[in-house]
Amino acid sequence: MPKVSVIMPAYNAALYLEESVNTLLKQSFQDWELLLVDDCSKDETAKIAKELESQDKRIHFIQKEKNSGSADTRNQGIKLAKGEYIAFLDADDLWEPDFLEIMIPFMEKNNSPFSFSSYRIIDENGYEFCEPFIVETKTFTYRNLLFYNRVGLLTAIFHVPSVGKKYFDPSLKSLRDDYALWLDILREGRVAYANSAVLARYRVRRGAATSNKKKVMLAHFRMLKNREKLNPLFAFLLTIIHGFMGIRKYRIKS
Repeated sequence: MPKVSVIMPAYNAALYLEESVNTLLKQSFQDWELLLVDDCSKDETAKIAKELESQDKRIHFIQKEKNSGSADTRNQGIKLAKGEYIAFLDADDLWEPDFLEIMIPFMEKNNSPFSFSSYRIIDENGYEFCEPFIVETKTFTYRNLLFYNRVGLLTAIFHVPSVGKKYFDPSLKSLRDDYALWLDILREGRVAYANSAVLARYRVRRGAATSNKKKVMLAHFRMLKNREKLNPLFAFLLTIIHGFMGIRKYRIKS
């Protein structure tokens, strides 16, 4: 039984997939499995994934029969996960070599059901074009997270024995489904433990679903109003706050 199950959805990720998987292979903490799920890519993603699987028995490649978006793709990986902890690494994002070595003991020390860390922001070529996204080393409640989602998917880890297997909501069409999952975990009174260490690199790609700010803001408002059952005016206020904080997030590096 692996200590950590890493969920990696992939769609047309041939350009970055090997680099992302290599940051997992280079982890100083080695007790993991990778569930690499291809969402019917049209490029060489599946071929590269199969080659990577053949090189390391901890890598498990799953080929979907129908394209259904990142939420369902991650869910298929979660269903098959055997680890005590579940972590997420997209096929174009990167972990620092000590990500798991720092985060797993951090969670065990704090008896944390859910944790995340700070991370760098890079462009398609790997250039760090703005300041890192820093979170404070402290705990966050459901209400804290309502006001601003500080959790970067690529740094999120949850403890299965404490939380159970939690799944992304496919009805959100892969927009704000990660944020909804974090709220699901915390809604029952749990707290998230944040680690301010900068332990990952988030890649911003042109044409990504989350690059359409207007679309994301609308999805954010609807998720808070319809799924979280918040008063529409309060949901609108929170959406404006998120939008403002989102602009601040991408501060150009001096």
